[in-house]
Amino acid sequence: MPSVWEPSGERGPARRQAQTAYPRGTLLWELDQVAEAHGVSADQARSALLQAGTARSYEAGEIMLLEGATDTFVLLLLNGFAKVATADDQGATSLVDIRAAGDVMGETAAFDNEPRSATVTAAERLFVRRISQEEWLGWLARHQAAGLAVSRSLAHRSRTAVRRRTEFTRGPVIARLCRAVLDLTEQYGARTPDGVSVRPGLTHAEWGEFIGARERRVQHALGELRASRAVSYGRCRLTVHSVPVLRRIAAAH
Repeated sequence: MPSVWEPSGERGPARRQAQTAYPRGTLLWELDQVAEAHGVSADQARSALLQAGTARSYEAGEIMLLEGATDTFVLLLLNGFAKVATADDQGATSLVDIRAAGDVMGETAAFDNEPRSATVTAAERLFVRRISQEEWLGWLARHQAAGLAVSRSLAHRSRTAVRRRTEFTRGPVIARLCRAVLDLTEQYGARTPDGVSVRPGLTHAEWGEFIGARERRVQHALGELRASRAVSYGRCRLTVHSVPVLRRIAAAH
């Protein structure tokens, strides 16, 4: 069987991701990077944010933010994953992003008072801090590290979106799917005895939305990847057995 996992070879901040409780690019991760790079303490800012607002939980599948809504609160995600989706004029939805523990959601509306630009749904049972617009803006004003950390997190999100638009829309479906699987594996993958579990769990339809492909084409591509022993999959479950095989297929097209 092909090798289960190979390191991505990333250096610098990416290598330091393993040393923090939150994934790279999330607000709480960026607070640590700001403290390290600029010699300022992020402890007070982090502590204040983690105590801001009120505690709230969401069940898997529950809507956390609704596209078009005019509320302005911010959610700080404390565990797990949330799915970000948008709808077109015909009501067809597209999965456009994933939010992970340490991320904030809804901050754009808190900044500009415009309607929500996407719907955010809990991928599993989640715990958050629900923070009012007033308290969120006050937190930014009071802590030196906060503004830069938010800016860095938004920049990371923007770069990721641009890269995905290029990688997930180029070439045949199987190559695009490999790139998407690698993307989530490298960001959020969890080692298991069988390989690396891709998180969060996505349906075949959601994988299709993520890469702009029909569900039937995704099912066919997954069957090919399983036949090559690169992955195995079930309902909302995908396990990577060979990163080199996925990279080879992704690069061949």
